[in-house]
Amino acid sequence: MKHKQIFNKLKLVSLILVSILLLSACSGVDETKKIEDLANWQDVLDSGKNKEVSILMWGGNESINQYMDGFVATRLKELYGITLNRVPMNAPDYLMKLINEKKSNLDEGTADLLWINAENFLTAKTGGLLSGPFTSLLPNLNTYYDLNASDLNYDSGIEIEGYEAIWGRAQLVFTYDTQMITSPPKNFEELLEWAKAHPGKFTYPKLPDDFVGTAFIRNAFYELTGQRDIFQTDMTEEEFNILAKPVMDYFTELSPYLWNNGESYPATQAQLDELFKNGEIDMTMGFEVGKTAGLVASKVYPATATTYVFDTGTIGNSHYLAIPFNAPEQAAALLVIDFLQSPEAQTEKMKSEVWGDMPAFDVTKLTAEQSALFNTVEQATGSLSLQELTDRRLPEMKSAYIDWIKSLWMDTVTGR
Repeated sequence: MKHKQIFNKLKLVSLILVSILLLSACSGVDETKKIEDLANWQDVLDSGKNKEVSILMWGGNESINQYMDGFVATRLKELYGITLNRVPMNAPDYLMKLINEKKSNLDEGTADLLWINAENFLTAKTGGLLSGPFTSLLPNLNTYYDLNASDLNYDSGIEIEGYEAIWGRAQLVFTYDTQMITSPPKNFEELLEWAKAHPGKFTYPKLPDDFVGTAFIRNAFYELTGQRDIFQTDMTEEEFNILAKPVMDYFTELSPYLWNNGESYPATQAQLDELFKNGEIDMTMGFEVGKTAGLVASKVYPATATTYVFDTGTIGNSHYLAIPFNAPEQAAALLVIDFLQSPEAQTEKMKSEVWGDMPAFDVTKLTAEQSALFNTVEQATGSLSLQELTDRRLPEMKSAYIDWIKSLWMDTVTGR
């Protein structure tokens, strides 16, 4: 009798354990829905809360790292119980990781989000490395953004088709010291004349590895060729090289008037900034539109440093967020993306002391309260308003042309 009672108790315990496991399994399936299983935002909320989200992203800017680890991580925990895990990794490295996982048929990876754009997005999209489309699910995107904007539909000429969500915008801006330059050059032609009159006081980062240096050369194509829309169309390399000749001629003529007689170039934007800080050159450049104001406030740059853009415009580009094909927490990743696109998060990262990154929302769609906060931050960020930048924003070229430009510059300007 005693053995029978024990057996019955064990049987009951077993039944309870099996029930718990079945409930857990069912719950797990519901909580880890893939994008294609998410019908609406309520589904996303039900499936995405209280998870850990790993984002793979470039980690070379400490201000961006602090924004993610501090403000963003704190707010995500408060709003959704999400733990954000920032994993520093450059795009070529995480692409190789995803390619290997794809080849190995690894259905569940370790990454939930990617910071991505341009040719890296092309590689990921064409290689089937991304989940999507998903942008139609995002409330903030569909409320506060201009869905017809070019960079919400194309990334460097690549159709987005809902496989990445815009995170921010950047634009090439120049920084100069008003004590050293009273009237800065307003275009490339004036820059050449200024450099000839002030030899050694200007330079730019070396190609092919520095993004800012490459962007500076690309920028010249618009003014010096008199073309604009052609750089978003398809050309053969031969056709492109013919179009590029006046640009390469220009930089060849400019070279001897640069810092160190053009015999060497700063390897990175950081080295360019250091030359400016030390007074060796009178101008620097970069894509962080609010960075100069932050460096002035922290007394790294002199109080007389300010920013501007050429009257003929400067290249703008956008950066995005995407979800890997085998992301384990896809609903939670959508919650993170939606928050990063919110007016709150976009306005915070615009602050010069935080990141200085341009917001991607449409300011005309903000509420009165959101607009007031944005205006306060914009006025404190620096001398350039979002409207000024937008009015002088040039479109990014198709990604295929960037490598051609690098090769042309190395062959023509430096002879490698």
